[in-house]
Amino acid sequence: MVNYQAVILVGGLGTRLRPLTEQVPKPMVEINGKPFLEFKIESLKKHGIKEIILCVGHLGHMVEEYFGDGKRFGVNITYSHEEENLLGTAGAIKNAENLIKGDFIAMNGDTFLDAEIKDLLKFHESHESPFTMVVCDANHPKTQELIELDKTLIKDIHKRDTKEHENHLLTSNKVLVNGGFYVMSKEVLGLIPPAQKISLENEIFPKIIKNMKGFLHKGYMLDIADEGDWREFKKDVKQGLIMPSITGYQKIIRSRAPVRITFGGGGTDISPYDKNHGGVCINATINRYVYSSLKLRDDKKIRVKSDIINIHGGFETYTDSFENLDEIKVNDGDSLSLIKAVIQEMEPSYGFDLYVRSEVPPHSGLGASASLSVAVIGVFNHLRKKDRLTRHEIAENAFRIERDRLDNIGGRQDQYAAAFGGINLYEFNSGENVRVNSISINKDDLFEFEKNLLIVSSGRRIKSSGQIHKQEVENKFFEDEIKIKKLHEIKNTAHEMEFNLRRGNLKKFAELVFEGWEKKKKFNPLITNTYIDALIEEALLNGAIGGRLMGAGGGGHLLFYCHPDKEHKVREILVERGVRAIDFSFDFDGLKIWEVEE
Repeated sequence: MVNYQAVILVGGLGTRLRPLTEQVPKPMVEINGKPFLEFKIESLKKHGIKEIILCVGHLGHMVEEYFGDGKRFGVNITYSHEEENLLGTAGAIKNAENLIKGDFIAMNGDTFLDAEIKDLLKFHESHESPFTMVVCDANHPKTQELIELDKTLIKDIHKRDTKEHENHLLTSNKVLVNGGFYVMSKEVLGLIPPAQKISLENEIFPKIIKNMKGFLHKGYMLDIADEGDWREFKKDVKQGLIMPSITGYQKIIRSRAPVRITFGGGGTDISPYDKNHGGVCINATINRYVYSSLKLRDDKKIRVKSDIINIHGGFETYTDSFENLDEIKVNDGDSLSLIKAVIQEMEPSYGFDLYVRSEVPPHSGLGASASLSVAVIGVFNHLRKKDRLTRHEIAENAFRIERDRLDNIGGRQDQYAAAFGGINLYEFNSGENVRVNSISINKDDLFEFEKNLLIVSSGRRIKSSGQIHKQEVENKFFEDEIKIKKLHEIKNTAHEMEFNLRRGNLKKFAELVFEGWEKKKKFNPLITNTYIDALIEEALLNGAIGGRLMGAGGGGHLLFYCHPDKEHKVREILVERGVRAIDFSFDFDGLKIWEVEE
């Protein structure tokens, strides 16, 4: 591949950035101790571009004094001076013509995007176009030049403050902007008259638009227009979004999402029942979590590692790596399939190392897969500069990923519990119409409730919840009038549970838990087995008031509410029968996200 030069336009007055630019040129305004222009040069060097021409004008001597010949930055810098009058974006490039050897890169000095230059140059050369523009997703579309892209052809350009610009914003599903980053054939310079103030955007683009190609950049881009943009760039550097290994700022984004224990209503949140009749589930989240950690990379590579606890208390480790997002493929039976599906859904534009750890084994009846989805969505969502998801939207995305990308049939209660946390009654009224009703309990009743609850593991389910629900759908459970009647009864019991829990009628609540379990078994007798039935019966004989198996059925964790000061006896007897008890407390935070410095 040809060795390209980069021409950077750094001669503007920076009027929109005053008073910062009264004493220094705009590209020399410091961000965390470095002038902005240094970030651009470091990005070029990282991608192998070491021949740089700086087109200087306003206070240009300050640029030259700081960067010199570029040797201390590992590059070679030459200068093109606009001696008296500013020549505009095209005129400044024309003024540097005697320094330009062949096809070259040109860029505005007040935008930053860490483009994959190798891919960009390959694109430019393969299309044999005299001009390639880097096109990006808009970050401030109202003040940016909008681009209509037809595959690789630049179809139209809409200048800001025009009617066409306004109409395009209103009618376009995906708004793209000029990234201020170009690859140009030297022949384009023949269209620019010498020693005149000429604009690329206003006077040259209209002449060559039929031959202009657009390279879609999917990474970071920020157009520095005013002081607010500088503050945003400074924040992004500190957050590790800008070449972390070079800038020295490396943030790790962490998240945790709790798993849930379910009291009643399960099955009524599954389509088509929720759509036709409205579903109701009551559950609570506990302090058992799925954790996620995200560390950004300078390249587009993706590395995934997951430590999942097994039923014996040890961890099983799974890893995979990819050169970029497009390489990720989701396969059935892959232990990382859910994580990969979340990554595909969130479409991160950067490379990263992702680590996931679950304190709950899969197929345990505690909704661990939903917690995993919510936790991983959370770290990516935290880094979004626009279109951030609400808790409701995070839950919906987690549900949709399992349903659409993994063909995993199920309800929505697990995803909403992981996102919102606490003790809630959820109303499912078709699709995304979900209402979260927090159940307030006075402090004394809450302590008593938590104390008398017991959670034990009966072992891993043989089938996943999706497989169990898929069988129910295939066997037309949700079309059978008798089965639908059972779901009505399960829903009514969940409402009764909420009524009694709010009023502190804990004994009645426990009885309703067992009543709901009996109704669930009548809906689908295959959700239990002789071992599970024997455990529940043993618990009831020795001090439990009510109990049930949680999740889709077939195995996993059981929940019991015991007579006061009997919970330890029930626990002891069940442990003798081969179960493992879990210490817990309620979680009222739901999804939590935080940042740490490496």
